[in-house]
Amino acid sequence: MLYLARLATSIAIIKVGALGDVVRTTSLLPALRRVYPDMVLTWITCEAALPLVAGNPDVAEAVTIESDDHRWRSARYDWLISLDDDEALCRLASTLKTSRLSGAYWTGTERAYTDDVEEWFGMGLLRPASAGGIERANQLKRENNKSYAQLLYSCLNLPGPIARPYIPIPALARREARQWVKAHRLKEPLVALNTGAGARWRFKSWGEDQTAVLARHLADLGVSVMVVGGSGEAERNRRIVAAADRPSVCAAPTDLELPSFAALIDQCNVYVTSDSLGLHLATALSKRTVVFFGPTSAAEIDLYGLGEKIVTPLGCRTCYLRDCDVRPHCMQSIPESRLLHATLNLLPHELNTLVPAYGYGD
Repeated sequence: MLYLARLATSIAIIKVGALGDVVRTTSLLPALRRVYPDMVLTWITCEAALPLVAGNPDVAEAVTIESDDHRWRSARYDWLISLDDDEALCRLASTLKTSRLSGAYWTGTERAYTDDVEEWFGMGLLRPASAGGIERANQLKRENNKSYAQLLYSCLNLPGPIARPYIPIPALARREARQWVKAHRLKEPLVALNTGAGARWRFKSWGEDQTAVLARHLADLGVSVMVVGGSGEAERNRRIVAAADRPSVCAAPTDLELPSFAALIDQCNVYVTSDSLGLHLATALSKRTVVFFGPTSAAEIDLYGLGEKIVTPLGCRTCYLRDCDVRPHCMQSIPESRLLHATLNLLPHELNTLVPAYGYGD
């Protein structure tokens, strides 16, 4: 008698942007593996995000929407999980052959999402006008108290515990990061400041002057500081370092490839950051993290017990506006003393005793 081997469970995930969202979505993979031990997972992403998933042990194949190799487009999947609401990606989800679809797709006339992911997509741009539209979505976003992973585990009926995100770092990138830190004479404790957030979300960034003051006070307490960020923040970071005016404060390269950026983050003891890609990399690397929030949701971020969230005291927080006429705005309302205390609380205990003597009260 001829026996046929059972075919593996074929799962595809569409998650292209933003880069930080790609990182945090990797927390789903261990749970999917628990449910489907024979899982063969294809991750559909973009060229820029490829290094974030290509080395993941639970990803059988990482493919890009820019690639000329379209074999994955003609494959049949047991389950397609579509997690981007961009129209082109919704159209893509609707063209792929699958036995089960969860997430965003194209109806033929508009974007929509499947019922099982209502808890997540119902807080976003795709919420139907008949269900309150974006106004109701933003209200639900403000009222939400679940993390991104908790929401998706619930939507997709995945078993806990919720896994930490994962980021692969090549050995060469780690070695180069250690060499860079050593060459710049940065010693432990080392704090990384990532207070920018790119041009799209102006009010996710903390101020340059505030960052310089924080860097200066950390340096005066014996802490080494590296100011990090993306390619668009090179001049910003140089201005911060110049204003801090301390030899133990320096600007890190801003033109690094993603694995090298992650490797540099991994060198620090504490990571102080906006709600940005760096935050998600630090979380994946189990870094002690201080993260500040204004227009975006603090509840959606899980620090896995290794950090502190600093949320603006303004009542209009979690607004998701890209511009604002409130003054002081949400970032200006977070004083240097808050971030200094939070940072030192995550460093060796003896540094905490220096704070009151340095002139900061509670």
